[in-house]
Amino acid sequence: MMNHRLPRTALLTWAAAVAVAAFPTWQEWRFLAQLGSGEFRVCLGDLSWDASPLTSLRGDLDRIMTNVLTWAVPAGLVLVGLLACLGGRDARSVGRRTAVLLVLVAVVQPLTPDYASIDGCGSIPLFSAEWGDTVLNVLGETQICLLGAAVLVLAASAAMERPAAPSPSPSGVAWRRAVALLADYAIILVVLTIVPLFAGEDFHLDHGLLNRAPLSLDDVDLEQLVILPTVFLYFWGQHALWGRTPGKRLMGIHLVHAGTARTALRALLFPLLVFVPVHGPLVLIVDGAWALLDPEGRMLHDRLTGTEVALLFQQRVLPKLDG
Repeated sequence: MMNHRLPRTALLTWAAAVAVAAFPTWQEWRFLAQLGSGEFRVCLGDLSWDASPLTSLRGDLDRIMTNVLTWAVPAGLVLVGLLACLGGRDARSVGRRTAVLLVLVAVVQPLTPDYASIDGCGSIPLFSAEWGDTVLNVLGETQICLLGAAVLVLAASAAMERPAAPSPSPSGVAWRRAVALLADYAIILVVLTIVPLFAGEDFHLDHGLLNRAPLSLDDVDLEQLVILPTVFLYFWGQHALWGRTPGKRLMGIHLVHAGTARTALRALLFPLLVFVPVHGPLVLIVDGAWALLDPEGRMLHDRLTGTEVALLFQQRVLPKLDG
């Protein structure tokens, strides 16, 4: 990677963006410290969830966003963006992607929790008037800080010079991968909901896959024994045979430079590592954030396995893995 000189104004703006993005994490840790000696109130009523893929997605996003704020991911994203610019990546492109991620965290974080009704123990129906009012009421310092950090990142990247020969990166692959993953997620939920019914089993995935199938050898249950192999076989089998899952087919992208062994290793790194207890969501976050720093825009699990996701009929020649 080449080192590029950073204008003083841009450096100060990047530093300000890091500080602003870190403020919500500081507030979160201060709140958790105050709860350490406080009382917890638990609602023992019937928390009703609608049985739909959207509800499961909501539960998983809620857990991911909690980890995002607790472990200072927004500030980390800004630092990764700065390092990517210093390493020769197109500053404006990196700045836009970093800003978009910060905005997504600001928007998704208040939308995902299962809010409890103020007049009882039931949950507020999604997209209802009461839910909308609750979301508006929880918007506050966190969202202002993250949106402010996004503006500072855009300003800082605009103040930097473009490298003479920026590293090429597949156009449009990043957002296509995100949409493809959501499509595959929905398909997996449908499979895990319908197939066990033929065996007389009823799976409850209302709170999401991350909450129902953590990797644990101490307390293995039937759902864990079904969910983890299903997720592994879904990605490994289709990538090994065709290089594409239904989600990738929908978005016109495919996996290249991958054989059976590489796709198996890839499926172990992602998505199974996401199910590691406590730190699983961090694996997902770090894996995705790596694309900002990677000279070719690849995610970490693709970099480690020597694979790449490219637009259909478009691929680059990648060097072989050492050893």
